Amino acid sequence: MTRMTLRNRALCAASALAVATTLLGAGAAAAQGSTSTLRGTVYEGQAIEPGGTVVARDTATGYTTRARVSDAGTYTLSGLRPGTYQVTVTSADGQTATDTVTLSLGQVGTLDLAVSATSAAADGTSLDDIVVTGRRIFEVRTSEVATNVSRQQIADLPQISRNFLNFAALAPGVVVQESDSERTISAGGQPSLAVNVFIDGQSQKSTILDGGIAGQDDSRGNPFPQSAVQEFRVLTQNFKAEYEQASSAIITSVTRSGTNELTGDLFVYYQPSDFIAQDVFSERRGQEKPRLDRLQYGGSLGGPIIDDRLHYFLSYERKDETRERQVFLNRPEYTSQFADRLGTFEAPFEQDLYFGKLSWQVDDRQRIDLSATYRIEQDLRDFGNGSTDISRANEVNGETLSVVLKHQFQGDGFLNEFSVDYLNSVYNPRAANFSETGRTFVVYRDANATTPGFQFDYGQVEATVFNQGGGTNNQDIEQQSLTFRNDLTFNTIDWMGSHTLKLGVKYSMQEYFVNKQFNRNPQFVYDIAANPAIFGNAAIPTRVSLNLPVEATIAENNVFGMYIQDDWQITDKLELNLGLRWDYEDNAVNNDYRTPQVVQDVLALMVANPAYVAQVDYRDYVTTDGRDAYKDAWQPRIGMSYDVFGDERTVLFAGAGRYFDRIAFNFAFDERYKPFQLSRTIYFSPNGGAFGGQANTVAWNPTYATAAGLDTLLGGTQGRGEIFLVKNDAPPPRTDQFNIGIRQKFWDIQTALTFSYAKTENEFQWSRLNVNNTNGITVRPSQFTNPATNQPYAFNDSVFYSDHNREREYKAMYLTVDRPYTEASGYGFSLAYTLAEGEQNGSRGDGTGNFDFDYATVALSPTFNAPGVERHRIVASGTMRLPYEFRLSSIITLGSGRPFTGFTGINGTPIEWFAYYPDRKAFLPGLNFAYRQVDLRLTRPIAMPGGTQLELTLDAINVFNFRNYSGYNQTINTNGNNPALRERNALFGAPTAQFVPTQSFQLGMRYVF
Repeated sequence: MTRMTLRNRALCAASALAVATTLLGAGAAAAQGSTSTLRGTVYEGQAIEPGGTVVARDTATGYTTRARVSDAGTYTLSGLRPGTYQVTVTSADGQTATDTVTLSLGQVGTLDLAVSATSAAADGTSLDDIVVTGRRIFEVRTSEVATNVSRQQIADLPQISRNFLNFAALAPGVVVQESDSERTISAGGQPSLAVNVFIDGQSQKSTILDGGIAGQDDSRGNPFPQSAVQEFRVLTQNFKAEYEQASSAIITSVTRSGTNELTGDLFVYYQPSDFIAQDVFSERRGQEKPRLDRLQYGGSLGGPIIDDRLHYFLSYERKDETRERQVFLNRPEYTSQFADRLGTFEAPFEQDLYFGKLSWQVDDRQRIDLSATYRIEQDLRDFGNGSTDISRANEVNGETLSVVLKHQFQGDGFLNEFSVDYLNSVYNPRAANFSETGRTFVVYRDANATTPGFQFDYGQVEATVFNQGGGTNNQDIEQQSLTFRNDLTFNTIDWMGSHTLKLGVKYSMQEYFVNKQFNRNPQFVYDIAANPAIFGNAAIPTRVSLNLPVEATIAENNVFGMYIQDDWQITDKLELNLGLRWDYEDNAVNNDYRTPQVVQDVLALMVANPAYVAQVDYRDYVTTDGRDAYKDAWQPRIGMSYDVFGDERTVLFAGAGRYFDRIAFNFAFDERYKPFQLSRTIYFSPNGGAFGGQANTVAWNPTYATAAGLDTLLGGTQGRGEIFLVKNDAPPPRTDQFNIGIRQKFWDIQTALTFSYAKTENEFQWSRLNVNNTNGITVRPSQFTNPATNQPYAFNDSVFYSDHNREREYKAMYLTVDRPYTEASGYGFSLAYTLAEGEQNGSRGDGTGNFDFDYATVALSPTFNAPGVERHRIVASGTMRLPYEFRLSSIITLGSGRPFTGFTGINGTPIEWFAYYPDRKAFLPGLNFAYRQVDLRLTRPIAMPGGTQLELTLDAINVFNFRNYSGYNQTINTNGNNPALRERNALFGAPTAQFVPTQSFQLGMRYVF
């Protein structure tokens, strides 16, 4: 099997690409929302002025875009990069008008122009001057619920990690959650899997693993260099038909480009351990504060190669984090055996991010962008904080490469955008010492204390004292894609109003490589107490386990998508947004898979057994000739907006749409992998035979400690796999969204009130096929004899099938207030308040490996509060200029707290899933919240020679050191099964774990030229 399949397919597609490039005028601008649109009407006095030309000139690069004025006096300029433009209209009889405006990413701005014979540039600026800032245009006539995050906010707002996606939390309904090992983004009450991120129109969707974004699963790093991001936009409701593979939120960003001026920066940020407060629980345990030193540095450079024509931009960022992990014993009586392995050890994390971009305006009609991003990181983790030796550490390595080529062609009345992009993301966690066998030292308990003497049982482990030696697993997971897109926009269609009609197609060749070698390093277990009832010797193992190797999997998936979107201005007040999208994947859920005959045989025997209880028809999960791909992913989307007074100040809007996501390959992969992941365990005893609850043990021989001896021993044993079955017509997750709201502008402050509803269906989990309604196993594969081996079928007891009946509902009210920062005013702020309810059923997990061992099927599971949804959440941000040229920025995050589960401790009573909420603490008088965080950044720019500038910054994260808790005591009663002694647990609801960050400070310096 070769891993070159995608590259070979790419070569086959090269000729098609060349033909398409020729036919379409070459390469692409951003399809997925990396550009903006400006439209309006041209007047002379009170009369509409038909005919003529409108030209928009980017004041930073000199790039120009032109459009003609229709017979109705309207114009549309599509495909504009966000930025500041001088817009000039020249009427058919030579009259002119000019204005200077600033457009944000993804917005459709309105600019009406009035011509006269003596018109001059706005504010007296000549057309040849470069205007750095312009009047910012608000987008109000849209049915989308979106939040724009500007370059100023990215640069000024406080944060520690330089991850621009942290600021997605400024959008209502969006939660950014940080832990010691990764950072996730979720929205609309759905998990992070339901989000999609686009950078310059390229989808960053993780197609195999959790995390939502390629490269973010188990990563402390950043997906992209922050210094290369110009701005981004978060769409949380009613996004248009051009957007794909997301059912909760879309984040679309545009990268920076070089300008006609040579500019750049160098920066360094430093956070020593002394600047970080210790979490309350380790402090209470008397532990030393763990070390965490963070150093981030890098820079950017951009400028012209040819003024007004060809520009470049380069960026590099480096992150070094040094953590310390303490290795200690919870059973100190065994300290002498491991004294040389205890202490404090470093756990470093390193990441490098590179970005480069070329932008070329070929002529007034064509523009080409070529960009590339490279990300590489290494992380040593999974040891310490207890009794796991550093020799047991894992190296979590990641590497991502993306290349985007885009071409934009502006014709008379149309815009064509064509792109081709390549994405390769590798997730490669490995045992740091895989060549060294693993050793676990345990203490066994007496299996029957009422019987004289020590009754040994291999399963009765009282405590794990120490884990040492090499880790168990190696993984190599890689997603690759080569994607072609073309979007065609018609701007001058007049019929019962004016139409902006956009059509698009996409074809993506995807390849998934998965090589999981789980438990491929022998793991020995030792009785550290040297109990004479076992071996009486701590150097002799009681058992060893090892899995057989499984061949790597390569799966190819062809993804097709097409859409049509009509933005129909019926009048100057009323607009309809009508869209339809269709997506198709030919191998999303093992469509090329054939159920192995041995699995079919076991299933037939199980179903024929009288004890079997049918939860589903197992034949719907068996395929002998591949599966038909899902073809019904039709997604209608409709929106409307009504400008009540025609002045863009009061706008009513509403929308509804269907949005399909996808099933990550890691879920379906278990069907291919698990039956052949054969686990073998050998139990050792003094004399062999029946011992310790096992019928067939092996007498220990020192040769078994060698590789050759172990191979001989394990070669004679039969391993066990597990049966996993994917439904033949498995549908992708689907969300139907509805919203209605009003936007109101007060002076230069934009507000919006939105009522939102979303219903998600077809979410997936693993349920068990061979259980009854009370969740008891009825029949086991090992009950039956395999005629090929004359032994029991080599499968574990549980047989799993994909259950696609999980559902969730989300109801919310969003209130947003936004006043962009300007240098003239010296201040800006935003506020996002979310009032929400979320419910779901099925598994409580939110990743690609969701299991449910508590209920037989999703249909039998209860409906409960969605675990990630807070009833109230407020995120406020702001920037203010202070005396002496200081600048203060802040983010305040307040939440009512996430629900947690209660266990009654009474046999036979239901579990109260996520039925309880944490106590709230005062933030301000009358304002009580369970989650409270105030972040500040103080910036002082210092003028330097040659017009350069030095910026000094101080970040204070969670400046008041509020204790925000992530876990709680879930035991409702003590002595739950004894009515006479049963009482309410006084510790129920008490915090047991704490969110990061604790109070943290960081110093920074940035040199700008």
